[in-house]
Amino acid sequence: MITNIIKNLLTYTLSFSTGLLLITYFLQVPHLVTGNRKIVNEYYNKNYLTNVPLDYLFVLLYLLVSYILIELLKLKTVAEQVLAVGLTTAVLTFGFCLYFTSYPETPNFFSKWFHTVGYTSIIYDVILLVVIFLIYKYLQQNTN
Repeated sequence: MITNIIKNLLTYTLSFSTGLLLITYFLQVPHLVTGNRKIVNEYYNKNYLTNVPLDYLFVLLYLLVSYILIELLKLKTVAEQVLAVGLTTAVLTFGFCLYFTSYPETPNFFSKWFHTVGYTSIIYDVILLVVIFLIYKYLQQNTN
């Protein structure tokens, strides 16, 4: 049991790190999708030490919600599971965006983020979560 938890956490950590490095830093997808280098750099470069661990937890929570949906719907194929991760991510990010933009902008970073990039954040989140999920599935299937 403990070994399985450690294996899953290690697999998730490798998947998260690889996906974030690839999508955010190498390919610069958030810059391309949002069109706002300043706020992306503030989050991922200037405040790296705070926000990357925060993203680690947010992505984990998003994936856990996705896994609940996958289990409830008994989704077996990777394509179905990817669709579940994408839809779950889109719905959750939509909800957060709606919440933060329903109120005037505050100094809170997420308020600034959603007021600045709006619903384009959904596209970035879906790409990031799907890539991390696919890396996770790959590692799960190819490691003992």
